[in-house]
Amino acid sequence: MLAVKGDPHVPSRAFLLVPLSVLFTFGIALGLFACGGGGSSAPPVSSVTPVAFPVVISSDWRYLQDQKGVPFPILGRTAWFITSLLQTDYKTFIDDTAAKGYDAVEFHVVNHDSRGNHPPFNGNRDAPFLLQFGGGNYTSISQVPDFTTRNEAYWSAVDGLHAYCESKGILVFMFPAYVGYSGTDQGWMNEMVANGPTKMQAYGAWIATRYKNQKNIVWMAGGDMMNFDSGQPVVEDALITGLNSVAKQQSIYFSAEWTRGSIATDQVPFGAQMTLNGTYANSLDVNNQGRRAHARLPAMPAFLLEEPYDEEGSDGNGVNGDATQPVGRFQWWGMLSNIGGYISGNGYLWPFNAGWQNHLNTQGAQDMARLNAFVRSIAWNNLVPSGMGVIPTLVVGNAPPTADNYVAAAATLDGTLLVAYVPPAHTGSVTIDITAMSGPTRARWFDPTTTAYVDAGVGLLPSGTAIQAFIPPGGNGIGFADWVLLLEKQ
Repeated sequence: MLAVKGDPHVPSRAFLLVPLSVLFTFGIALGLFACGGGGSSAPPVSSVTPVAFPVVISSDWRYLQDQKGVPFPILGRTAWFITSLLQTDYKTFIDDTAAKGYDAVEFHVVNHDSRGNHPPFNGNRDAPFLLQFGGGNYTSISQVPDFTTRNEAYWSAVDGLHAYCESKGILVFMFPAYVGYSGTDQGWMNEMVANGPTKMQAYGAWIATRYKNQKNIVWMAGGDMMNFDSGQPVVEDALITGLNSVAKQQSIYFSAEWTRGSIATDQVPFGAQMTLNGTYANSLDVNNQGRRAHARLPAMPAFLLEEPYDEEGSDGNGVNGDATQPVGRFQWWGMLSNIGGYISGNGYLWPFNAGWQNHLNTQGAQDMARLNAFVRSIAWNNLVPSGMGVIPTLVVGNAPPTADNYVAAAATLDGTLLVAYVPPAHTGSVTIDITAMSGPTRARWFDPTTTAYVDAGVGLLPSGTAIQAFIPPGGNGIGFADWVLLLEKQ
């Protein structure tokens, strides 16, 4: 999300090491991981202690880390309409988010989508802008606001939200103006065009100036739109140019969400200048797009942005036929294909309409808490996806990455760790190339719905083992057939 045409504000790779200035120390309740078979346990709970350490891109450009070199996985949750909540309510959501081990949220700071909670107002019913074009107060998304007439009451509430997120160790992926699907009223594209490039650049410079000392922001471009029509690229470019015009920002990383089936660097002309490569994929395309993002050179941290949401399928509001349970499989796939992390969502939570609190602790949300804790329990930052670089193809006879029975796998270059996610659609055994391991290897199954470990039943695999078949244990703690195979050098 950087300006085009060789903009002088495009940060060099050296400049990218300027920190986001936020670090989180997590005390993971590892005692909740039960060894042996059977049984279920409560989802892990993270005790979050925010630390003022800056987050930077790692030396290999693959992930985020703090200035002491502690890896920072992007473990995110969508919160699109969070600025529509009262302070007590957004604190409830952020507290729950941190307790489940998430360390990031994604939202648009000004709301336009009519499906959400009373756009364009915040919880106090303040609008983000004061005036509309043609005269009169700005009071409805049916009107066109003047982006240069900001309402201080609205933005003061946003200040409080950012400060609270930082205090809880939450990194914020924020759209200053989400453009909306194909430029429709889900976003602000029509209003941006009406304002024109001069005012949009001024708005970008204003919001960047207001939050230049905020330590936990990643600026986001686009918003469900890949191809811009005549007149549209210039206002998006102006907004981005304004964001980049402000020097000495604490947060100067950029990503984007363009359209399903793409990664942030795909878009022309803005995509070539991303600094974090977000993957936007639906259903069975998650692995394919994630692997593309990880393989792209020059390297940059890749992470899963969006995928089918919890409770969007037959168990919830029915808006997405791909969102069948266990919906957590998309995040497992995304983590092992992107490596840098993921952002997940819930179809009832993101609009924050009445009753949203009843959907904080779904099975999907609890499974995400378990996944968040699992990621932190391993050397996730050293993982490389199967078949990339010197890592061999780890799963023998695997399905293609776009198949529902694809086994996503990744291993470390030093041969000490291999992780493979076996989705519920997979049947039969899983055969692994053990030459990826550098010594005697212990094999266990991890239940993603209970955190229980089950011995894989093959004993200690000796050095020199070529391939080994593993048989998943059957139904997991809630009856699904997905499992995680964990191989560790002993």
